[in-house]
Amino acid sequence: MPLKVIKNTLQQKPTVDYNGPHKQIELATCWMPYLNNPLLNKLYKENISFTERWYLETRRLINEGMWNHPLLTSVLLDEDLKARLIKSTIIDGAVMRTIINDSTLPEFQMSASVNLKKLLKWCSFFVSLPDSHETLVALNDQSRD
Repeated sequence: MPLKVIKNTLQQKPTVDYNGPHKQIELATCWMPYLNNPLLNKLYKENISFTERWYLETRRLINEGMWNHPLLTSVLLDEDLKARLIKSTIIDGAVMRTIINDSTLPEFQMSASVNLKKLLKWCSFFVSLPDSHETLVALNDQSRD
């Protein structure tokens, strides 16, 4: 039996490129006071969210093999802190996704897309962190100091 080509009958909305000025949209949950850390405040600029500070510093400590650093220890062992970091990325990510899908807010869609990409990266990083130093060291194939 020969195949028959069926014409696409779905009506698609024409995409309209937005050429106006783009506006910045800020993260909200990633700035919650319970994620604030005085040491991270000294290391990073004021415009970097608390969740991003935790991400950047934890990532740096792992890359440098500083397994016993108090910040890394607190993220690995404090389930409440890790859950709050993950939750902050999920909530702000949902907001960004809503803005991206809302055609009435084209001036914010570029900013929301950039923010969503960062939030997904942070979320996957915090979710993938193990619950112990031993597991982290074994995954990175390093000896513990």
